[in-house]
Amino acid sequence: MSKLTESDGYFPIHPREYPIFRPRENECPYGLLGLPAGDPINLDAIRVAKHHDDVVAAYKFKRLSPLAFEIEGVGVSEPYRNRGLGSWMLAHAVGIIESKGGREVIIHAPFCEFLGRLGFKLVGSNRLQLTLTAD
Repeated sequence: MSKLTESDGYFPIHPREYPIFRPRENECPYGLLGLPAGDPINLDAIRVAKHHDDVVAAYKFKRLSPLAFEIEGVGVSEPYRNRGLGSWMLAHAVGIIESKGGREVIIHAPFCEFLGRLGFKLVGSNRLQLTLTAD
């Protein structure tokens, strides 16, 4: 199947229109997440966004403690970038973490305006933290 392009008219209008799933065994997004191909991966800690049957974005997280989680990576396929899908994936990751009882989300990355707008604060060299509060 060839990759769809915007000129084909196949891109959903809003990032939330991309369904997000736990990947199947054959859908592990090694390339999107910068993982070595074939390494054993806990698929329960990965979510993928799909467009038709193609995986177009992914994120990976891990539990650090009962209340703390780390988002280890977010990746979006080149033709799907700059459409808000990365932001949607990150927001989805935070929602999943919160549903698992997480109250602290860590990302190891340089501070950028994008993550600052989402509420992440720089707490160390290339370490960002988001504190979640119970409703």
